[in-house]
Amino acid sequence: MSAASRLPAIAGTVTLGALIATVTALPSVRDYLARYLGTAVSNNMWRIAAVAFALVNLKNLPGFWHIRVLRGIIYQLYLQPTVQQPKHLFAPLITSSRNSLYDCDYNLHKSNSTYFADLDIARAHTVGCLIRTGLARLNRGDEEGLASQTRATKGKYFLALGAVSCFFQRQIEPLQEFEIYTRVLSWDRKWLYLVSHIVKKGAIKPDSYVLQPWKKSKRRPGEVKKEDEDLSKHVFATSVARYVFKKGRLTINPEIVLERSRLLPARPEGMGLPPREESSNEATPAETATATPAVNGKLTSPETVATEVSSRLGEFAAHQEPLESDESWTWDDMEKERLRGLKLAVHFDKLGAVHNELKADEALGQYGDYW
Repeated sequence: MSAASRLPAIAGTVTLGALIATVTALPSVRDYLARYLGTAVSNNMWRIAAVAFALVNLKNLPGFWHIRVLRGIIYQLYLQPTVQQPKHLFAPLITSSRNSLYDCDYNLHKSNSTYFADLDIARAHTVGCLIRTGLARLNRGDEEGLASQTRATKGKYFLALGAVSCFFQRQIEPLQEFEIYTRVLSWDRKWLYLVSHIVKKGAIKPDSYVLQPWKKSKRRPGEVKKEDEDLSKHVFATSVARYVFKKGRLTINPEIVLERSRLLPARPEGMGLPPREESSNEATPAETATATPAVNGKLTSPETVATEVSSRLGEFAAHQEPLESDESWTWDDMEKERLRGLKLAVHFDKLGAVHNELKADEALGQYGDYW
């Protein structure tokens, strides 16, 4: 809804707030409040109102974003009691939040900029869960099978956010609760891609919770699962993000970290790291471990990856339904889902070309942030 069509609601809200402030400032009203609630309440109305406003907007208080992010990372890295199995690599991790008043813009719904702060929390939990074993093992010296260049490079293994986007579908109303479903979308030689769906709280009911087996399913007894249900009707917004693993200035293939995290099925003999060529002289893991797009653009350019994805997907039967999560989860099952996600992620990568679209010959003007 446009700002113009929201003006009556905005004006009404401002007017109501001014009216409440004026009424509570009247001596007769303050005497009435002092009689029934005590003099301390009437003398500190503005302080009470400020505390109430802060509590409603708790997640927006200075420094609280850092607490939320660090809590997610620390819990998943050090306190998560359940080990994730390879068959659940593509399963979503759910975080929940609420659209605070401070998050709302002049249209009286969640501001586009505030989505990214909530997505940071969701990805902190998900990434922490994915890498908690892998990075720790690598940083402790478990580098068996890695290229000599990788082992010789000084520095710690770490993770960095490379890009993030958000596609808005429906507005989120003031104080409305929502959930963020974040999962692995795919990975290639350089990037690990995550997709996050912001949905109406309670609209989607998982069958079980892998990392929290003590939690019961949200489905009511006798409720039939709708296999053909259109889940997109519950989506407020969708975000795609990509992460890169580094050691010093060297780029590390995400599959190396996922393997060290024990999240991949057994690798078939002779299978190299992605992107995997169709030719028989495929590179070995040691040879491809340190390759990056900057070093070997032929193999990792978006066009080459798109061709490779289409070719490899041709080996598998058409697959649109969620994969079965059972004990028969194999490397081919994993690879099929990785390539299916990569077919979307490669388009996200192509948007990096907009870096070359900067124009500086003429400008419309230059204005400050405040004046």
